Amino acid sequence: MREYSLCMIVIAAFIASQLDSTSALQCYSCTSTTNDTGNCLTSPSTQNTRSCETECYTQITARNLTRGCLTTGTACTLPSCSTCNTDNCNVNLVCQECLGEENCATTNVTLTQYNAVCPKIGQVCVNQLNGNQTVTRQCGDPCAAGTESTCSSCSASLCNVGLFPANRRQCYNCTGENCNAVSNTLVAGCSQIDAGCFTTGTSASNMTRGCTSTTTEIKCASDSTDPSCLVCNSDFCNSPTYERVAGSCIICENCAAQQVATDAKSCGQAKYNQEVGCYTITSGTNVNRGCLNTLESGCSTTNACTSCSENGCNVAAVEFKCIKCISNEVTGCWSASNPDTLPVVDCPNGTCYSGVWNELGVRGCFTAASLQMQYQCNAKVEVYQCDTCTESMCNKLPFNGAGALRHVGVVGLLMGVVIALRGAL
Repeated sequence: MREYSLCMIVIAAFIASQLDSTSALQCYSCTSTTNDTGNCLTSPSTQNTRSCETECYTQITARNLTRGCLTTGTACTLPSCSTCNTDNCNVNLVCQECLGEENCATTNVTLTQYNAVCPKIGQVCVNQLNGNQTVTRQCGDPCAAGTESTCSSCSASLCNVGLFPANRRQCYNCTGENCNAVSNTLVAGCSQIDAGCFTTGTSASNMTRGCTSTTTEIKCASDSTDPSCLVCNSDFCNSPTYERVAGSCIICENCAAQQVATDAKSCGQAKYNQEVGCYTITSGTNVNRGCLNTLESGCSTTNACTSCSENGCNVAAVEFKCIKCISNEVTGCWSASNPDTLPVVDCPNGTCYSGVWNELGVRGCFTAASLQMQYQCNAKVEVYQCDTCTESMCNKLPFNGAGALRHVGVVGLLMGVVIALRGAL
């Protein structure tokens, strides 16, 4: 009987021990470094479990992620640590948490200081574009359909990294003596999606590059009028070294005719804030050519300047055009109020004319005018209102009333007859 009682006691103890074991909380137990691509960080459900008497926890530090049983009396607070009390509940994602700070928009958020444990099971990692163009990264609910341009979400630990939106401006970002020659390691996304890139410096060993949207020690704003600031608006555009070879161009004055590319001369060195290339400036029949880095006024339509970027590219003969029309054939020829709509003709000699003949307005290239009209222009016979000019498309002044041959006078008539007879011989 005693042996039976002892046996029953052993069986009861065994059953009790099994009940305690099966009723204990089960937690995933593992550790991995934060740069792992799997294991404890990204695949906790594949890890071993252990029985816990307290709670399960997920904790992240600068170097490690740990899941396991929380020791009694140990502090565990968000965003670095989260607890739960159901079996195998410590599968929390780890996301980047950066709430609208300047670095939130750039790849700098891969720093471990932004790692945060999601407090709820089922949350995902989210990137959200804010109204002021900054970015918030955090744990949250998946993005709603149709918000792809302002929101992205993903369901793997530390997946909400990198540039967002993907088309965010990227610029070289550096300062000091190692900033003259740029490299891929110096690229950073700008805190504002509509930012530009800038370059500024005083020497090859004292250069600064960055985004115009930076708020710390800003050097060049997007609307800066500082001539030392070179601002541009495309990815990686702020790369010019302090000085670079400016290439070669045709350098000449009063040279409207076709030039020979082999006659190009060196443009020397250009600084980072000087444009590199060649220019052609047309003023009437006078044409000057040279290097853009020597042109202080810049090159634009304001100073009748055209530019090109290849070595020796400013060689083309300059086109000189005149309005060519007769008022009884072309509407608007008399008033020339809309000269851009009137027919034009090439005029190699660079002189246009306009005048009245037989009560008709006539415009064209002076060398193509009749001898009589050339005489009226040269003699300045007022009634014919004939005038010459030496800028392309310049013969666009309106006429004042009608003129006719009978108004010329005897002298003018005789001279016209003489010229006509000479032309017939």
